Amino acid sequence: MTIRIAAIVFLTSIIYLPAQSQIKGTLWDVPAIYKTPAYETISSDSAIGIVYTGLNYRDTTQRVFAYYATPGTLSGNREGDHHLPAVVLVHGGGGTAFREWAILWAKKGYAAIAMDLRGNGPGRVHLENGFVEPGGKTPYFTITPSLEDQWMYQAVADVILAHNLLRSMPEVDSNRTAITGISWGGIITSLMAGVDDRYKAAVPVYGCGYLYENSAMKKELDLLATADRQTWVQQYDPSQYIGKAGMPVLFVNGTNDGHFYLDSYAKTYQLVRSRNLSIKVGLKHNHRYGWENEEVAGFINSYLNHTPPLAIIKKIAIKKNRVIASVQSSVPLSAAALHYTTDTAALLKDKQWQTVKVTVDKQMIQSPLPPAGTLLWFLTVIDERGMQTSSEIQFQPLRQ
Repeated sequence: MTIRIAAIVFLTSIIYLPAQSQIKGTLWDVPAIYKTPAYETISSDSAIGIVYTGLNYRDTTQRVFAYYATPGTLSGNREGDHHLPAVVLVHGGGGTAFREWAILWAKKGYAAIAMDLRGNGPGRVHLENGFVEPGGKTPYFTITPSLEDQWMYQAVADVILAHNLLRSMPEVDSNRTAITGISWGGIITSLMAGVDDRYKAAVPVYGCGYLYENSAMKKELDLLATADRQTWVQQYDPSQYIGKAGMPVLFVNGTNDGHFYLDSYAKTYQLVRSRNLSIKVGLKHNHRYGWENEEVAGFINSYLNHTPPLAIIKKIAIKKNRVIASVQSSVPLSAAALHYTTDTAALLKDKQWQTVKVTVDKQMIQSPLPPAGTLLWFLTVIDERGMQTSSEIQFQPLRQ
């Protein structure tokens, strides 16, 4: 990679958020959050390395590293970048500013920004005046006397400021932005959907709310003092925010995700008015498996570029001992399936699932009833593009 150090660029025009922004009245309603952050370019390649200014942290201005990529940065000629749709990419636990993730979206015709929320720069080396992780471990749940010392507060602010910066880029259409995040980035994306209404679409992958009820994170929350636990939930659990989401949200998860269980997941998506689901049997959990789901780009494209939307499975009905569901899809459907589990394993993440191909014709699914003893079940369809969407998870025994 060619490294070219540039001076800090202080933007002369400060861009403020729309007056209706949901940020008003939240923890992040501070003057600096409504400005386009100053930034410096520290490397120039297919993805440009930048460092932008965050909020105050430890009596100084925090610095945040990110990669920024566009079709023009890939080709080496940015003169052709005009009115680009744009996406904010939020990494998960143990992650960083993934250069290849930003490039993946640039290849799709987007401007993309992928920031590091852990205080690190290129090569995961700590950035001067970046957030400090005690012992190199992200303090996800720390509640400190100073709000500015809390990781979740700073991480959310870093994402808002990255969005401000992305929208300020001259080649970006500021009215066509979306956000997607993986795992802990999915938690932040879920929160952000109810905090920053400038996005036109949001896709949390794996992440959800109600972490204090049933998730791998519940153990960590339960270690907190009662007052700190209540404070964290009130301040940061996505269930406190996502119900205010005005943009459409696609929820992507696996049936056996070891971090975000299906019951908390279902409670989260039910809070969102405009939602779609893509739940996959056996979907593995890591950054690459997360961002390789083509449904993410398919969903975002449909709202930012007006491409055909993902199929939506509508309300399920039981008629004459069969499952019937209508499907709304502008793309022909190629397959449908019933997924169910009769496994009585205590943990949702450990249950074994069965899949049965079912009939889909003229945008109508017809399926036999799941067998006796079924505990959870749902339907899926796949369109001719290979994109899969799901019905809502059915937790209750069938009643004819």
